[in-house]
Amino acid sequence: MSIGKNIKKLREIHNLSQKDLAEIAGVSDKAVSTWENGIKDPRMGAIQKIADHFGILKSDIIEDKETKVNPINPLKQPKVEGFSKPMPLLGSIAAGLPLEMIQVQEWVNVPSEVADKYPHAFLVKVNGDSMNKIVPPDALVLIDPTLEVNNGDIAAVAINGYDATLKRFFKFKNGVTLEPESFNEKHITQYYDHKEQEFNPIHIKGKLVWYMAPLDIKF
Repeated sequence: MSIGKNIKKLREIHNLSQKDLAEIAGVSDKAVSTWENGIKDPRMGAIQKIADHFGILKSDIIEDKETKVNPINPLKQPKVEGFSKPMPLLGSIAAGLPLEMIQVQEWVNVPSEVADKYPHAFLVKVNGDSMNKIVPPDALVLIDPTLEVNNGDIAAVAINGYDATLKRFFKFKNGVTLEPESFNEKHITQYYDHKEQEFNPIHIKGKLVWYMAPLDIKF
C-alpha cells in the first residue's frame, strides 16, 4: 500500500475530511488530495505531524504494509485503572439438586464497578449443570439479597430454610416454579404448590446480578 493510500485509510478510519487532515498536517486540503491520489508524496515534516497526532510511527504511514496503519489513537484512550474490591464468598450453591449452603469465610476480588453497584451482595459457587445455558459450572455468582426478584429472574432460593439452589423463578397464584436452563435433559422444572410449601418452605435468598469464572477454571 502506498503512502497516499495509507494516509487515506487512516483518515477514513477516523472519519476525517481531507480538510481535517490538512489542518493536522499543517497543509492545504488540496495537498492531501494530491497525496491520496499518488500525485505527490508528503514531506517528512507533515508525516511526523500526522504520526504524532494519531500516536503512531512514521513508518506506519511510509511503509508499504497494509497492517501497519493503526486505527486507534493510544494518546486519546481514557486511562483505565485496574481497581478491584473484595466481596464475601459465602459458600457453594447447588445448580442441580438443592444442596446445603456451607458458610465459607473467604474474600474474592471483583471489579470495583460491580462491587460499588451491588454493595450488599455476596458470592457463591455454582455446583452442577442445571443452569449451564446461562451460568457455567464452578462459576462464582453474585447474589444481591436487597433486589426484588420478579418472574423470570434467576434467583438463589432456599428450600427448607437451609438448602440453596440457583434457578429461574416464577411465582404463580397457587405456587412457585423453579425452572432449570440446562443442556442436560435430566433437569426438570420443580413446582411447589402452597400445600407443599407448608412442609418445604421456600425463601428467596437474592437475585443473580453478575458472575465470574473462578481463577482456577480449566479450558
